[in-house]
Amino acid sequence: MSERNASLASVCWITSATLAAFLCFLQLGAITSLLAGRAGFALIAPIALIAALLSAYWLARREGLPGSMRWWPVGLTLVLLASALLLSAFFYDFAWDGEWYHQSGIISIAHGWNPLSEPMRTFSSGRELWLRHYAKGPWYAAATIFAATGRIEWGKCINWLVFAAAFFGTLAAALNAGFRRSRALAIAIVVAVNPVVLSELPTFLVDGIMASSLILTVAATITALRQPRPAVIATAVAASIVCINAKFTGLIYLCFALAAIGLWCLFKARRSLAPLAYLTAGTLVLATCLWGYNPYVTNTLYRHQPFYPILGSAKYPNLVQQGDDGNEKYETPKNMVGRMRPIRFAYSIFGRPGNQPYREGTTASLMWPFTAHPHDLYSYTFQDPRIAALGPFFSGGFLLSIALGIWLLFKLDSSSRWLLLLTSATIIASLLISKDSWWPRYGPQLWLLPIIPMLFAFRENSSRLQVRLTWTLFVLLFVNAAIVAAVRFHWETQASLTLRHQLRDLRNSGQEYEFSTFYFDDSAKERLTEAHVRFRDLGMTKLPNSHELESVVEGYPAPILYRATGEK
Repeated sequence: MSERNASLASVCWITSATLAAFLCFLQLGAITSLLAGRAGFALIAPIALIAALLSAYWLARREGLPGSMRWWPVGLTLVLLASALLLSAFFYDFAWDGEWYHQSGIISIAHGWNPLSEPMRTFSSGRELWLRHYAKGPWYAAATIFAATGRIEWGKCINWLVFAAAFFGTLAAALNAGFRRSRALAIAIVVAVNPVVLSELPTFLVDGIMASSLILTVAATITALRQPRPAVIATAVAASIVCINAKFTGLIYLCFALAAIGLWCLFKARRSLAPLAYLTAGTLVLATCLWGYNPYVTNTLYRHQPFYPILGSAKYPNLVQQGDDGNEKYETPKNMVGRMRPIRFAYSIFGRPGNQPYREGTTASLMWPFTAHPHDLYSYTFQDPRIAALGPFFSGGFLLSIALGIWLLFKLDSSSRWLLLLTSATIIASLLISKDSWWPRYGPQLWLLPIIPMLFAFRENSSRLQVRLTWTLFVLLFVNAAIVAAVRFHWETQASLTLRHQLRDLRNSGQEYEFSTFYFDDSAKERLTEAHVRFRDLGMTKLPNSHELESVVEGYPAPILYRATGEK
C-alpha cells in the first residue's frame, strides 16, 4: 500500500472511530446523568463532542499522522456533524413507528423518565411494551441532543453520522486490504448506500443504524486481525456498542459475523483467535451490561429473557406465543402469511415493488428482473418498503452476482474459495433465523449478498472480463440505490415543506386548533409546541369536517387531523 493510501486509510479510520465514539459518549453520558439524578443532562451532547474530538486528535497522534493532517479527522467530524444537524433540522420524521414510539421514548427520557431506575414505568398501553423492553441506544443519544438544542428532530443526526462512519470505515478497510483506490471507493460506496439505510436517514427508525454499525464493526474487526492499531480497535469496539444497542438483532447478527471470523481464525490465523476472543468477550459485556443495562439486564430481571418480547420465558411468553404477532397480522402481504421462508424471500427479492398490504392491494406479486414500471416506484416513498425494498433492479443484480460468484469459484484458490462460501453462508444463515427477515428493514444484510463476489473479483487476479462484469454490477447496484434515494427524498422534501408551511399558517393565524393525534400524541404535541401552535389534543377522537396534517405516507393509517376550535 502506498504512503498516500496509508494516510488516507488512517484519516478514515480515525473519523469512523470518532463518529462511533461520539454516539457511545452520548449514551454513556445519558446513563451517567440518569444515575446522578439527571445532573447536567443538557450538557451531555457538547461534553460528548469534546471528548470525541479529543479522542480523534489522540488517535491521530498514535497513528503517526504528520503535522496539520492530525486535524483532518477533527475537521471532518465537525463538518459531518454540522451537515447531519442541518439535514435533520430540515426533514421531519414521517415514519409511522418513529412518530408512534421512537419519538415517545426520546421525549420521555428527555423529560424525566429514568429507564435505569424505573424500567417498568407505565405508559399508554399501545406502546408500553416497546418503550419498556426495546433497545435504547439511539434514544439516549437523541434525547441528549434534544435536551441540548430543544429541537426533537435534530436527534436524527445520529443516522447520518453512522451512515458516514460506515462509508469511511469500509473505505479504510478496503485500502488496508490492498485494493486500488478506485475499487476501494466503489466498494465503500456500494456497501454504504444500502437502500434500507438511505430510506431511514431522515427518520427515527433504527434499522439503518444497526445495518451501518454492523458493517463498520465487521470491517474494523477483520482489519484489526492484520493490523491491530488503536484507531481500528477503537472503531470495532465503539461500532459494536452502537450496533448492539440499536436493536436486539444487532447483537444477534453481530454474533453471526464474529463467529464466522472466529471460525476463519481457527483454521487460517490461529494466533489471532485468542485476542479476538478476549476483545469480543469484553466488548459484549460492556455493550450489554453497561451501555445496554436497559434492556438486556432489566429484561432479564423482570421478564427472565434479555430479548423479551421477541423471545419469551416460561412465565412471560413472547408475542407469537401470546397470539399477538403484529408483523404477521398487519405488516405481511396476505399471500405471504404463513408461507415458508424461501417463498417469502422470493417475493422480497423478485417481487414487483410494492407496499402491500397497505397500498395497491393486499397481496404481493412476482416479476421478471428489470421489468419494473415507473408506477411501481411509489413504493419507495415509504420509509420501510416491503416488496423489492432493496430497489427495482436488485433482483437483476442478485442474479448477476450469483453468476459472478459461480465463475469465481472455478478461478479462486482454495483459501479464497472457502472464504467466499463462508461469508455468503454466514449472511444467509443470519437471514434465516427469523421469519420476518424477508422484510429488508429486519434483514438489511441481504443487500451485502451481491456485493460479496465483487470483493473477490476486485481483490484477486481476476480476468479482464470478470473485472468488467464486476464494474457493471457496481453501476447496477449504485443506480438501483440512487433510484430508491431519489424517490424517497423527493417525497420527504415535499412532505417536509408542506408540513412546515402548515405549521407556519397555523401559528400565524393566532387561533387555537383541535387535533386528533391518534397514535402520535407525544410526537405531535412536541412538534406543535416547537412550532408555537396553540392546540388542544383530542387523542383518539376523530374530528368531523377536519383537515389532514402532513404526518404519514399515503396508504398508512391514522394521519393527524385538525380543525379550528369551535369549527363545525
